[in-house]
Amino acid sequence: MHRSRGFSLAEVLVALAILAIVITTTIAMFAERTKRLREASETIIAYQALSNEAEHWRRVNFTTIDDPAQQTFQSDLSVLAPLAPYSTSVKVDTPQPDVRNVTLTIRWATNREARLAIARANTGGTGLW
Repeated sequence: MHRSRGFSLAEVLVALAILAIVITTTIAMFAERTKRLREASETIIAYQALSNEAEHWRRVNFTTIDDPAQQTFQSDLSVLAPLAPYSTSVKVDTPQPDVRNVTLTIRWATNREARLAIARANTGGTGLW
């Protein structure tokens, strides 16, 4: 019986098929990771802008909250540049005479949205206090 050296064609093809599966899976994982990192970064940016805007709404005089001219984002929105195109909205509800619920919303991409709601109560003072 003659002994042969090396690998048969079937062994090489199986090894290539396994290698192709591993490479394809790795590339798909990296693509998904990149997508999730981008989404996380966008979410962080949106909530940072919402946090900045919430500080503005916490300090605005209670009597001017209902003013329609005030019901837009008042803070610097340059932080949202990576999300362009985006839209912002402010909604003010009055559940009680001395309470205002302010809902801040940022929408970007096709279906991404970040929302923050704050409640303001009339404490009789100006601004926050």
